[in-house]
Amino acid sequence: MHVITFLEVGRVLEVIKQGLGDFVIIGDTVVDLALNRKGTDSDVDVFPLEISSFAEEDKIREFAYSQGWDYGKTPIDTPRVIATVGDKELQIDFYDNIQDFYVPRAILESAVLERIGENKFKVVRLEDYILLKLNAFREEDEDELKGIVELIGTGKLKIDKQYLLSHVDYFEENADSIRDRLKSIGLIT
Repeated sequence: MHVITFLEVGRVLEVIKQGLGDFVIIGDTVVDLALNRKGTDSDVDVFPLEISSFAEEDKIREFAYSQGWDYGKTPIDTPRVIATVGDKELQIDFYDNIQDFYVPRAILESAVLERIGENKFKVVRLEDYILLKLNAFREEDEDELKGIVELIGTGKLKIDKQYLLSHVDYFEENADSIRDRLKSIGLIT
């Protein structure tokens, strides 16, 4: 995959925000931004605040087509928009609280504004991103979390452990599992 600059990413996200309303970035882009990277070679995962990815799928599909973009589905069957950026494609995956996928409202409300290109967008804090990964805890999440722990250990990333621990309970019945996973990956003792 090719790196798409954050200037280009920001332009696509601004078009989406104007057309479909505000959203919070919840995926790997959080780590790219925390590491001050110039762009991403990943997709951008968003959680819409003004529409439902699940219930208003038609609206998202029609919007994508109106921009000349492609449309597809994420692994959990929510909308995926594939925006053309020069000779590259930027995939924007729309998520919603369905099946085992869960983003607590308090985490969305704790999002911070981050500059991506020429605009600012709501982005979950790195601590909350870690909690979302610990909640999902698929094999790829575990590998990614080990990489983040290593970056924290070398000082390339910083987290607020008090903040991290204060948000665990937002995951309700999964809170104890998340605490155990935090210990197993070495983020808390």
